[in-house]
Amino acid sequence: MAIAGLLVHTLKENLEDVERQIRSMPGMTTYGIHQDQYVVVVVEAPSDQMETQVDRINNLEGVLTIYTTYVTVEDELSGTDDR
Repeated sequence: MAIAGLLVHTLKENLEDVERQIRSMPGMTTYGIHQDQYVVVVVEAPSDQMETQVDRINNLEGVLTIYTTYVTVEDELSGTDDR
């Protein structure tokens, strides 16, 4: 499982709409708006799907860019015993 903290830079007139759309996506949590231009987001996804999830946000109308502020990846067990 990967967890990433993001600042999603948007046009001011698109802030609320972008935040609403992100909030409706699975695995996304928003933590409000920062400096009238960023949506604060935490994304949780399997590590092999993180890039796809971030691309979904990046493709929203009004998104200028995404800044990654934090990333961590937990070991994903495949159900095998490594003894």
